[in-house]
Amino acid sequence: MLIVSENLSDLRAEVLSWKQNNEVVGFVPTMGNLHEGHLSLISKIRRCGATKTIVSIYVNPKQFGPEEDYSKYPRTLDEDIKLLKKLNVDCVFCPSDKEIYPPNEKNLITTNNPSLMNELCGRQRPGHFYGVLLVVNKLMNIVRPDIAIFGQKDYQQYILIKDMVQQLFTSIDIVLAPIIRENDGLAMSSRNSYLNPDQRSKAVYLYESLVRASKKIYKNAGDYMSILDTEIERLNKDDLNVDYLELRKTDNLSNVEDYKNISGQYILLGAIRLGETRLIDNIIL
Repeated sequence: MLIVSENLSDLRAEVLSWKQNNEVVGFVPTMGNLHEGHLSLISKIRRCGATKTIVSIYVNPKQFGPEEDYSKYPRTLDEDIKLLKKLNVDCVFCPSDKEIYPPNEKNLITTNNPSLMNELCGRQRPGHFYGVLLVVNKLMNIVRPDIAIFGQKDYQQYILIKDMVQQLFTSIDIVLAPIIRENDGLAMSSRNSYLNPDQRSKAVYLYESLVRASKKIYKNAGDYMSILDTEIERLNKDDLNVDYLELRKTDNLSNVEDYKNISGQYILLGAIRLGETRLIDNIIL
């Protein structure tokens, strides 16, 4: 039976009873409007050993900029709860803003790599990752899971959260789940629903560029910058506004200075805008 909790103290009491029975608590933080990508996180966290699963649904205002889509972000709580019931999730936590951000509270986060918050997606979304780390830290302190899972599509977020957890000596296993894609390769995202038919047909071009560039980089290791420049030019010609297309190291997203063909050591990340909709994607080389 699915427990729907809006209250911090009720949730903590439930988790405490589970842990007293030696259950392994898995946590899947989301902003709702659930799709197959989210559902894959639930399946994977169970395969990682979770015997009890909590899904949070909370559209976090702190991670949206003043000109971003907080007010129109899809909110489908009733449909999401029905879906989670079918998946036999144990608890859904859907707190209010007041529950997460009490008045007059000092909001502080810590990371070993503060500069990364202002790179890649952080360049175009100042303050975004501060808001992400803030809410994830709060949610994990409320839920106190043994395992928490995050999708590869938001790889920069994953690296920052993993770093924060390590720095705070929190004994939570942070798991990365692969990107789930539509049939044409587009990474699943709640924001895909914003796209009109013409934009939707072009949205997959980012993934196609990542695939094309990754193959060329593998063959021409020393010339990756010109390869990326070519792909950026191609995307811009297709009326896509490219925020970035960059090759980074997978372990900490640091810049690549000396590329070597070693599988798994590099990640190619990109972000584009189609009208007012911003989409991200990546491929691990």
